[in-house]
Amino acid sequence: MKIFSLLLLTLSLSVPAFAAQPDGAVPGQAAPGYQGPSASYGGFQGPTGGTDNNTVAKALKAWDESPAVLTGSIVERLAGSDDKYMFRDATGQIIVDIDHELFWGKTVTPANTVRIAGEVDKEMFEATKIDVKFLEVIK
Repeated sequence: MKIFSLLLLTLSLSVPAFAAQPDGAVPGQAAPGYQGPSASYGGFQGPTGGTDNNTVAKALKAWDESPAVLTGSIVERLAGSDDKYMFRDATGQIIVDIDHELFWGKTVTPANTVRIAGEVDKEMFEATKIDVKFLEVIK
């Protein structure tokens, strides 16, 4: 029984050492100065490459399921829907489909500038929209 107790004590004292990261970061906390949308998890903060659909005008002409990254504002929620909104930038406006979870508890108003990333969604007999996978409040 003493050996079991000693083994349990040794294990409990060594667990925090295994949880430490090599660079001294604490799991679940962001690096100092990081202000991105997933600040509690850290991640890359910088430009997104690989997409030419960076304005509403370009997204409206793009192929179905093309990636799109847009910066502008959400100006209104569409009547009869809890996840469809009108998004506007300097080149026009487009319907965006944003799941409630993507707001991460943040309040967004038409005065806020946001960056959204997702896919162009073109369906027959419906307006082109963006299926949003990521939403970041810029200001």
